[in-house]
Amino acid sequence: MVELLNQRYAPRGVLLTDSGTGALTAALVAILKDRPGAAVALPAYGCYDLATAADGADVPVLLYDLDPHTLAPDLAQLRATLSQGAAAVVVVHLYGYPVDVAPVNRVAAETGALVIEDAAQAAGAVMKGRPAGTRGSLAVLSFGRGKGLTGGGGGALLANDALGERVLARARALLGEPRRGWPDLLALTAQLLLEHPNLYAMPAALPFLRLGQTVYRKPRPLRAPSSVSCPVIAATWTLAVREVEVRQHNAARLLSELRRQPGFETISAAGHARPGYLRLPVLARPGVCGSATETAARRLGIMPGYPKPLCDLERFAPRCLNRDAGFPGGRQLAARLCTLPTHGRLGVRDLERLEQWIRTAGALRRRATAGG
Repeated sequence: MVELLNQRYAPRGVLLTDSGTGALTAALVAILKDRPGAAVALPAYGCYDLATAADGADVPVLLYDLDPHTLAPDLAQLRATLSQGAAAVVVVHLYGYPVDVAPVNRVAAETGALVIEDAAQAAGAVMKGRPAGTRGSLAVLSFGRGKGLTGGGGGALLANDALGERVLARARALLGEPRRGWPDLLALTAQLLLEHPNLYAMPAALPFLRLGQTVYRKPRPLRAPSSVSCPVIAATWTLAVREVEVRQHNAARLLSELRRQPGFETISAAGHARPGYLRLPVLARPGVCGSATETAARRLGIMPGYPKPLCDLERFAPRCLNRDAGFPGGRQLAARLCTLPTHGRLGVRDLERLEQWIRTAGALRRRATAGG
């Protein structure tokens, strides 16, 4: 497993963990040993596991906004945020859209903040010919459910320079004994069974399972990976590489239809970027957003994005030092973003149904405009 990661990412060090969230938590704890009490900069919009990692590290948080049209950091606000004394900044490659980390590195260098790439959703994403997760001092990978490269669970922390190496060495000492591997096997089995939209719709209709919901999770003890996840990841490595090509092909087909419809605004990839399209994010115009939450959309695998910016999470907000600042980009994403499936188990008929949903939802926008 480590050898495969070395071949793809060429890092200076690898630490395997039981989850991507655990990898990020361990990195933050290790960084703050040199700067106790300092804050970490997080995007205002993103997976709630970012909040879980900050809670696990018990670190103050400064938020920065995102450009809703590219999912990249708002560099002006990032600079202002880092000037308040953040020890590290986490840059997230949301939904497999790679961020150009070079300008973030330049802004972070002005204040001495260490850059961590959260590449948990970036399997197959490439920026300027290199995989996402190779340009920050540290990078976090996830091998959990639906992450493109999966073992049912597990994660990794990569060190890409000397600063990252020192942090990784400290993080290694934080990991406890691995948990039993059977939960990872159950998670992997469920992923394979439920990945097809028609199969997913049945358990997703059961509210107590909370499938497809954005859930804030409490921190867990930091652990080494289970005995199950690494062999599974290694065995399916080649299949995961092929899956990226399928996701990119399916995304290209759906993007072609989305761009024809005035009810949607597609996300622009950075120059020299090739997204991995873990899912296909799109901004729905006002009047269309509700269509993504309906049962018919859920049956197709269409999901709303994260419903709140991090500053609005009730249990997390007190940790955010600048929670009252304006985050218009993050709020627009929370209100308008939805995602479409791209995975390789979509058949021809599934793609046709997704295209029909796009046309139908787009027509709602045209009718609303005509009526106004």
